[in-house]
Amino acid sequence: MLRKIKEVVLLDVDYTVINTDSMIDFFVYSLKTKTLKTIIKIPYIIVVFVMYLLKFATLNKAKEAVFSTIIYFKEDELEEFFNKCIKKKINESMMNIIEDAQKKGKIIIMVTASPSAYMKYFKKYKYADEVLGTELEFENSRYKNKILGNNCKGLEKTFRIEKLLEHLDIEINFDKSYAYSDSISDMPMFSLVANAYLVQKKDGKVKEKVNVVLN
Repeated sequence: MLRKIKEVVLLDVDYTVINTDSMIDFFVYSLKTKTLKTIIKIPYIIVVFVMYLLKFATLNKAKEAVFSTIIYFKEDELEEFFNKCIKKKINESMMNIIEDAQKKGKIIIMVTASPSAYMKYFKKYKYADEVLGTELEFENSRYKNKILGNNCKGLEKTFRIEKLLEHLDIEINFDKSYAYSDSISDMPMFSLVANAYLVQKKDGKVKEKVNVVLN
């Protein structure tokens, strides 16, 4: 059976939908709300990052180190972090794009390398129809700083998107769909649509259209 063809908007999140890097925001928030526990983790984070810079540790390990304090956060605390630190940093230009897409019945999919542990609230608060992010282990009602599978970045984003589309039983209307990101590393995601745009990190405003060369 043929899949339903839908107009889709694909959105990167950090420095695209929001004007910040949520990983840094989470660490700062952790330092403010779980001060002692976070301070104790700092030497470990520094050591892992130095190892990463020296190529003795992977990007995943460095990322897991930064999120080492997530084990101290309950689900409602992660939602509070989203409301206090993430939601208020949504770029006005991106909010306009989101609202326009919603009015036109387009499917909005946010795809981010940041953890879905807190990015998932974009869906709960109806900024997106679906949110795909880096998955962390979840045990005893808490997330752990252990990445499940691959970091949701670059080519991995397209794998996640294709899997989601299959689950939803839809196919992207290539000519009438859009993608936005601040980084050229999202070229694989850009290749899924005809209308791909790079945006400015500071405010999410469109900088230039990307010409995607299809094989």
